[in-house]
Amino acid sequence: MRIKVNHPLIDRVDGNIFVFTFAADCMTHQCRCVTEDNRPRNDACCQYGADVLLPEKAAILGRAEQIASVMREDRKNPAEWFDERDPEEDPDVPGGILLRTATSDLQSDTSGCVFLEHTGERGCGLHRAALIHGFDPVEIKPRVCRLYPLSWDKRTLGLSPDFDGYSCANHAGPSVYRLMRAALGTIFDDALLMELDRLESKVQRRRLTVLSRPSVAPESSTE
Repeated sequence: MRIKVNHPLIDRVDGNIFVFTFAADCMTHQCRCVTEDNRPRNDACCQYGADVLLPEKAAILGRAEQIASVMREDRKNPAEWFDERDPEEDPDVPGGILLRTATSDLQSDTSGCVFLEHTGERGCGLHRAALIHGFDPVEIKPRVCRLYPLSWDKRTLGLSPDFDGYSCANHAGPSVYRLMRAALGTIFDDALLMELDRLESKVQRRRLTVLSRPSVAPESSTE
């Protein structure tokens, strides 16, 4: 259900973001990989690393000392934080290049993005470093991570491609839009929030109309 959006950066939005729900607190939710027979795997959405823009890489390296302070001993070297073997050219993103964060052994139960490899805590090491050292996580956390479980691609805002892969999706909680509204305002602007609020009301009214329609019993056959 794609809906037209009046915004300079976004042309369409998937209406499901106003309907589908998500776990309200990622850090307390016990994650399972739905597509892998419900295999337990905390921080499952981070297990394959994340896309990073060149300005985001520069911001991370600018805080390398603070970030390294929360990393495991064998993950403290900033030279090992990014996988630059196969950069993806994308003229629509700042810097024109997408890199990936490095990952640890994907066969391990503790595998994942290099920034998950910090000491004794769940969640993102970038976020944790910012909180410990007193600066805003927005300064260093990649946009793709801050948007999850949303994605923004080709001027369309929607659910991440792997949305249905983890147990946090469709979990008792707020709608994806309500959960991510503040982050969207930070990444984009208040004008987008006003437009999305309008579309949210439109989608909800439509759903209520459909749900309130009386069901019609099928006519009985006289044959």
